[in-house]
Amino acid sequence: MAPLKYTKYVTLTLVLIWPQVASAGMPSVTLADVSRAVGGLTQTGLTGLARQRLEVISFFLVGLLACTGVIRWVWNGLRNDFPVLPRLSYARALGIIVLWGLLFVLVLTMISGARELMTPGAWEKQGLTHRLVPPSPPAPPIEAEIAVRDEAIRRLGDQLAEYATVHRGVFPTPEQAVEVEEPLWRVPVPPGGRYLYVGGQMPDEEMWMSPTILAYEPDSVGADRLVLMTDRSVRWLPASEIERLLPSRKP
Repeated sequence: MAPLKYTKYVTLTLVLIWPQVASAGMPSVTLADVSRAVGGLTQTGLTGLARQRLEVISFFLVGLLACTGVIRWVWNGLRNDFPVLPRLSYARALGIIVLWGLLFVLVLTMISGARELMTPGAWEKQGLTHRLVPPSPPAPPIEAEIAVRDEAIRRLGDQLAEYATVHRGVFPTPEQAVEVEEPLWRVPVPPGGRYLYVGGQMPDEEMWMSPTILAYEPDSVGADRLVLMTDRSVRWLPASEIERLLPSRKP
């Protein structure tokens, strides 16, 4: 008998610890379940969007009916202490709930209208409702914009220096500048534009030679511009100084 007893215990233990599929969660019944049942019988049913809308409507409808019952129960309970109160039927309680709901909708609509008047342009119409206008992206900091411009003109200087290394130390002429990639000639920040180029010069490798202007930003970036020198240095010069260094050119 002992082996049989131990066998029962082992079997019971295996049954308890063996994984099984179990349903979890709380059951819920909505009006959409009725349409699913009918759809299963008639092979019609509803679309996914229609089913979702029906579920939402049924949820609020059940909540409305439940609130009506609570209001009716509370009102009729007060009649025990205040006999002068009339008895409230379920239909009248439902009418009171709907009336109060419409009143709250009216008040909220008036609040939304007043908010729009106090903050003009903060709201935009979207279908039957309004939504807040999404904030415009903040402008990049001036320091970040200058850093981007500086990096771009230095990349152009690197490409021009590579060209000069291959061509006996001479920078390309304006006609030969097309051999440099076109994107490098574009100013990377708004309003954009194309770098102005002074070609046909030689890199200033000797200490006694004074560097001259090789390329500079157009006037679209403002009065102060970044200037690439023939020694590959980058300077921040006003338009008047650029004009002085380029007497035969108009910046």
